[in-house]
Amino acid sequence: MKSIQRNTLLIIFMVLTVCFPSCKQEGTGEKWQKQRNEKTDVRNRIREISMEDVLIGAMAKSYVFDDYLIIADYRSMEKMVHIFNKNTFAPLCSFGDPGQGPKEITVLGTVAWNPEKRELYVTDHGQLRILGYQLDSLLQNSDYEPFVKLKVNGMNFPNDYCYINDTLAYGSFIQPTSSSTFLQTSGKWNMQTGEIKLTAYTHPADQKKRISYAVSPASQTLVECNGRYDLISLYNLEGELQCNVYGPNWDESGDRKKHFSEVQICGDKIIALYSGQDWNKGNLGEIFHVFNMKGDYLKTLVVGRPINYFCYDKDNNRIIMNLDDEIQFAYLDLEGLL
Repeated sequence: MKSIQRNTLLIIFMVLTVCFPSCKQEGTGEKWQKQRNEKTDVRNRIREISMEDVLIGAMAKSYVFDDYLIIADYRSMEKMVHIFNKNTFAPLCSFGDPGQGPKEITVLGTVAWNPEKRELYVTDHGQLRILGYQLDSLLQNSDYEPFVKLKVNGMNFPNDYCYINDTLAYGSFIQPTSSSTFLQTSGKWNMQTGEIKLTAYTHPADQKKRISYAVSPASQTLVECNGRYDLISLYNLEGELQCNVYGPNWDESGDRKKHFSEVQICGDKIIALYSGQDWNKGNLGEIFHVFNMKGDYLKTLVVGRPINYFCYDKDNNRIIMNLDDEIQFAYLDLEGLL
């Protein structure tokens, strides 16, 4: 009799499991971090980068590709993209005339790199296209003329992306909504077909999603850092949520503060630029939170200078920063810090 009862209970449990599965998806989870107080002051380790005679505007974003440091100068009235030797910071070439002509750039966007063909891809949001530059030819000939890599639909195109090949790129996308605003999310993009597969997840508390993203094919991880909440979301490369990481300043109702603004995957670490300041009082971050690839908090690097953008130089194990400061560009050697 007891055996029959046990079997009956087992059957009922199996039925309930099938009909009413757990709300927690397999492979997903939540991490709550009540404090991030392991601070390392790195102010004395910041080293200024001299750009010699190359004049670069205040709003400029840096990239490291192969042996080169690429700087996109968004407010330039002359050449809009500059190439330096990433090891010595010696200037090598400047290109990209502003304008609306067929070889000019109207509204400069992101810069991407095709390592196989050694080509730079420069987005022109004004003319809805991507211009291609063969790097070796560009370095040898200052009059090199770009080719049109792709003409794009402005509504279905990443505002920032990491090129893998012509059928695979990862990026962040702007999604217009019916309420005259937009969401920003990450996803995959096929440059040949135009197909986009967005991460389907948006946190229930977040009605105006704003994120920065980073991707690591080697770690099979895509990271979204939220600009409006103290929230990091980790995905696999198919865009499936793996984990939400809540920081000590998490507030479900919102707190009108700037939280994360930039993120990079540096080796086996996630480094995220964090502000925590009121939107109206200057919201550039001056600290980096460091996490492992599972989202566990490790430490905080205190830079003490407002940072616009940063990138990671893997070969030299350093972060290169564009600062809103008397020092415009600087680097931080990560040796011994991570």
